[in-house]
Amino acid sequence: MSTPPPEPTGDGDWIEKVVNAAGALGFNKMRLRWKLIRWQERRRQAARRREQRVQHITYAHKTCGECGAVEDKDATVCGSCGAKLGKRAFQVLRRLGVMLPVGLSVSSFLALAILVTYGKTWIEMGGGFGTPSAALLHDLGARWPPSIKDEPWRLLTPVFLHIGLWHLAFNLLAIASIGPRIEERYGRFSMLGLCVATGVLANMGALAIGDMVVSAGASGGIMGLIGVAAGSGHREGTARGRELRNDMLKWSAYTFVFGFGLGADNWAHLFGGLAGALFGFAVTPMTWKRRALIPMRVLVGLIGIGGTIAAIALILTREPSPTVDPQVASDDGQDEYIEMCKRHRAGDMPGAIAALTAYMQGFEEDGAMKIDACAVEQACGSLEILRQGCNAGTLPVEQCRMYRRVFRELPPLPMNQSQPR
Repeated sequence: MSTPPPEPTGDGDWIEKVVNAAGALGFNKMRLRWKLIRWQERRRQAARRREQRVQHITYAHKTCGECGAVEDKDATVCGSCGAKLGKRAFQVLRRLGVMLPVGLSVSSFLALAILVTYGKTWIEMGGGFGTPSAALLHDLGARWPPSIKDEPWRLLTPVFLHIGLWHLAFNLLAIASIGPRIEERYGRFSMLGLCVATGVLANMGALAIGDMVVSAGASGGIMGLIGVAAGSGHREGTARGRELRNDMLKWSAYTFVFGFGLGADNWAHLFGGLAGALFGFAVTPMTWKRRALIPMRVLVGLIGIGGTIAAIALILTREPSPTVDPQVASDDGQDEYIEMCKRHRAGDMPGAIAALTAYMQGFEEDGAMKIDACAVEQACGSLEILRQGCNAGTLPVEQCRMYRRVFRELPPLPMNQSQPR
């Protein structure tokens, strides 16, 4: 037996008129009536949801973000848990889905510190929109396992270094989206300390599994913040906590997909996220704000401030190693090598052969070498293979450093780069 259609409610006269007209044309009246009534009901439900959302956004009272208690619109502190409520304008923006920090944002200072260190990288690589080589990143403080024993500070400085504009832009977007949430829940400088601490732990984890790459980026620390928010939200078990946890799981997925797409250091992502999740699950925001934990909050804040200042100072005062190629007798020889490959790429093979001839005059033992188009192709092709290996972090940093000037002055070709985070 078929289910009869629901009775039309309210302004259902138009439905009957449409059904009768359609029936005269041979349509199934019962089926059409059922579809029209269901369509009308869905419209009414959508209208009710929109009305409820508007009422929620314009709600005159404040809602505590920690415990969910409803407070008077003029209240500044939650009467149930003692958390700060902030201004009503910020609450309205939050209901609209816009997350902004209350007052001064430490997330902005963290982003500024990262931009300053990227400025140093950009200047050293000669400007442009290219990607810094593994050798340059190593010289500025990137993580490279063989160097950690003598320079343990390389566990910290990579958190503030970045590999290219796409890498930088993604991490700045993540900081702007996630940092304010941690500031609001755990405190401004606690956010900075948690980012620095989990970033260092992420580097230590990747180092422990023998990740032999030149690596840099703030993603390990950002994944730490994501883990803190997800762990605390899951521990709370409230509707707001579960929503926060789910949002952070989405950000985790974005980070890992971005990492796989760029060949990034997903081991560091994993270890940073796990460290943050363990902290967030063990220490909820309400627990963190207890008076007994004031010394711990101060310590974490000092870790954030001290670590940031130390990393910036180390990176800005680093001087990249000399760029002399030991296979070139002088700067003139290096200039001729660069000129050879420039002419080769421009299609000027006679000019490239002449430049190679001048270059090889400094090598008596190679005087019998046949200099022709094949030799030019081999020399410039080998250089590109070397460039790709250096940018991928698979060749010794010392070897790559010798060719930095050549890499800088020759137009780069598409290649795989060092592992970003």
